Amino acid sequence: MSAIELFHEWGSIQSFKVRMCLAELGLPWTSQRVDLSRFENLDAAYLALNPKGLVPALRWNGNVFDESSDINELLDDIANGALLPATLEERARARSWTRYEDEVVHPAVRPPTFNLILKARVAKLDRDDFMELMTRHPLPARRDAYLAAANAPFDRAAVLASIRTFRSVLARMETALTSTTWLASDNFSLADVAMAAFVDRLDRLAMEGLLTPFPLAAKWATHIRMRSAFAIAQGPDKTRPDPLVDIGLVAGLRAEALGHNTTTEMEPL
Repeated sequence: MSAIELFHEWGSIQSFKVRMCLAELGLPWTSQRVDLSRFENLDAAYLALNPKGLVPALRWNGNVFDESSDINELLDDIANGALLPATLEERARARSWTRYEDEVVHPAVRPPTFNLILKARVAKLDRDDFMELMTRHPLPARRDAYLAAANAPFDRAAVLASIRTFRSVLARMETALTSTTWLASDNFSLADVAMAAFVDRLDRLAMEGLLTPFPLAAKWATHIRMRSAFAIAQGPDKTRPDPLVDIGLVAGLRAEALGHNTTTEMEPL
């Protein structure tokens, strides 16, 4: 089998998803960390590999793949289909969940991650060191946008909107788990791998309490956390919640967000 190289960042939710898939399948791989805090994703060498400048990217058999859900399906094919269900209907459900993670969950985690972790990290840096780091940014427009966001006030509205989205996501999961043991079928699948990354991000943001009103989703999350692949995917820094997160602030934000959205109506699949 050709060697698998994963270009990733430990704190990236989509990188987490691929690392967990590799661990679940027992596939050997070589780690190539791309340090996003130093904009290594925008270095010429990495852009030559992945012109999108995003992580993760996977190199295998002379080819580069740069979409996390596509990467996981490729890995599953390499491992002879261990993580896609047997029936056509269940496979379709699994793919629906992986798309949902890409299109709904991933965008929703960005505002709280930036406002609760990354802004706090920037605030701890020496100002001169930070500005020197920013001069290394190869794209002036992106550099200026990052600087503006880093210096902007805490975006409370964006974080509240994300928390409400998280609640909607958990409601959707609760509905699915009334019919099957795992999200797409009675067998663990790529759907569960994808949404495991969401659980880890809730834990990192001190928002695991959002699971409490959803007992089936909470039980599923407990089982997810017990899998050895989950710990492997977390990598060297397993501290949860993230030490930079203001837990009191998060508690207040959760209460405020859910006070504006108190229904427990569940979304249909």
